[in-house]
Amino acid sequence: MRIVQVNSFAGKVGGAEIYCHGLIDELRARGHDVAFFAGDPERSERSDRTCIVQRPEFDAARLVHDPELEGTFTEFAGGFRPDLIHLHNVHHFPVGFLGAAARLGVPVMMTAHDFGYLCPNSWMTWGDGTVCSGGPGRKCFEHGCEANYPFDGRIVTAWKLRYEALKRNLRAFACPSQFLAEQLAAHGFPRAIGVPLWTDGGDDSARSAADLPPRDSNRVLFLGRLVREKGVETLVRAWPLVLAARPDAVLSVVGGGPELEPLKTLASELGLDADGIFLGRVPHEQVGEHLGRATCQVLPSWWCENSPVTTYESYLSGLPMIASDIAGLPEMVRPGETGLLARPRDERDLAAKILELLGDGALQRRIQQGCLDSVARFTKERHMASLLELYDQVLADGPVTCPDGLDDLLAPADAFLRRFDEVERWALEMQKHIQWLESQR
Repeated sequence: MRIVQVNSFAGKVGGAEIYCHGLIDELRARGHDVAFFAGDPERSERSDRTCIVQRPEFDAARLVHDPELEGTFTEFAGGFRPDLIHLHNVHHFPVGFLGAAARLGVPVMMTAHDFGYLCPNSWMTWGDGTVCSGGPGRKCFEHGCEANYPFDGRIVTAWKLRYEALKRNLRAFACPSQFLAEQLAAHGFPRAIGVPLWTDGGDDSARSAADLPPRDSNRVLFLGRLVREKGVETLVRAWPLVLAARPDAVLSVVGGGPELEPLKTLASELGLDADGIFLGRVPHEQVGEHLGRATCQVLPSWWCENSPVTTYESYLSGLPMIASDIAGLPEMVRPGETGLLARPRDERDLAAKILELLGDGALQRRIQQGCLDSVARFTKERHMASLLELYDQVLADGPVTCPDGLDDLLAPADAFLRRFDEVERWALEMQKHIQWLESQR
């Protein structure tokens, strides 16, 4: 089979990109001919099987159309002559890219790695934490959603067009969580099915928690990027409550990001040892050491998680998890089996769940074994069997018969957004000039 894999970013900047590159390697190892198309803010590259286009991460003038990107893809993929096009995270590509892919006359499908195709800021929660039913439009401005991650009318307009284009131009959506599959299906996305990711290095052989190396006593771990949606603020606010009951408990926050300094400030205000808690980024080869030492890992997310890579890492390590009871997390963190669930944004409930696990050695051992046993549900062979079956179904469906169908909407939206961008740039330059004039008085 000849397949073009497509992603907004060429580098392994997140879980979606790591999966995409791993999938390419696995498909090639199975004898499939695979090409890769991506963008990158710093470099370009071109060969028979790779095309990387240098472009900015965000350009408001090219939210709808980017003639250079769309033309390059059409020429590259057309020359490769694929049987199927498999999209991954293409949030940063213009809406028109979806029509360009469909017009090549081969079926197009997607792995939906997050909720970004139903929500302009990918959170799928209102400002107060209520889970949204999804679908970009008027309600994006009615529930304080901008408090989660800022956006404006241009973004919502582009996302609404993308939402419609996806349903018209794609044949199927593979979703790492069943929750996301059900959400997409409810919005009319075709053939949205749950296809969990795989545990890298996992197999079907049984492992025993009794054979795991000794862990540190009462060490709680957060591992990931420090951004608001991950909810580390809730964990920090919960920690004084944990220490009041268990003074010997240790919190380790491993990772960096824009929230690092604000979180350290909050920890200090709460009387915590910020420097001792926040360990910063570590090389990937040291991640296993932290997973192996911890008593449990906490995923206190505020937004709708899909199927985080860190949950699969916990399975492999036999590490119990305490996670927010939201979106796809309950599929991965089963109470009493692979972890415990806490109410999102509720530091008291999170502290209670942490204390429950730290205070019950039998529960820890049972969950450790449950994590190890769960590896068998997420092997590479199972994943590939499901994905290749979906490939066959998409090929049997064939390409969409009337690709795009949104030209009369995309053309005026593109013209408007480009003009808006020109006026905004002029206004910002004028503002700078006025500020300079005022400074000369």
